Amino acid sequence: MPRPFEPYADALRTAREIVREQAGTLVEAAVQKDSQAYDEACNGLVVRIAQAIVDAGEVASGYRRDHEAA
Repeated sequence: MPRPFEPYADALRTAREIVREQAGTLVEAAVQKDSQAYDEACNGLVVRIAQAIVDAGEVASGYRRDHEAA
């Protein structure tokens, strides 16, 4: 049985994956007390999560358009 269409739940799952991938870089910068690397890691994390949310919104809009037209 296919999973129901849940674009924002998918975005949250993607965000968790991104955090898991980026956590090492963030922790390493914090442990080394490298404020520039820490800021860059934080910014990278935020940008990737924001993009996942924007992508989910675009998918949801397309899904609604496709199903309203049907």
